[in-house]
Amino acid sequence: MSKEKRKNEIKVVVVGSSDVGKTTLMENLIGKIGKVEYKGTTVAIDYGSIEINNKKIHFFGTPGQKRFEFMRDIALNGADFVVLVIDATVSLGGVDREIIDALKNKGIPYLIFINKTDLVEKSKIEEIKNELKSLNVDILEGSALNREGIDKIVGCILSQVN
Repeated sequence: MSKEKRKNEIKVVVVGSSDVGKTTLMENLIGKIGKVEYKGTTVAIDYGSIEINNKKIHFFGTPGQKRFEFMRDIALNGADFVVLVIDATVSLGGVDREIIDALKNKGIPYLIFINKTDLVEKSKIEEIKNELKSLNVDILEGSALNREGIDKIVGCILSQVN
């Protein structure tokens, strides 16, 4: 890919543990995506793209199960930005912490989207935010299923990558 073409394209990887809503987020953010599921669980890399302000944003969603960790590592190669999706009903888990450590080590900018906030009390969301505030990254919240809060994700990506 030429540097000129690459300059107008952004690679975003959507990561998180299993069943946090990564595929739902991508479907409601992008529309139609390529996905491979088995019994409702993603078992391959999801893909979709959108074009905004003459920039093409490529989204790659990774499976969340531990056995597919290698796919996450492959997808992160050349990533310009990452969206880490956390399930508000579960809080911050071991896989989330591993992902945060990997992103820090690789120096990839990221934001955190706390998903499924419609299923928990506001105090639970604040508890999760407090646990994450020392990371110094944008923390957004909402419900991918209900399309709440997802509109801010693209704006955040564009402001961080440009």
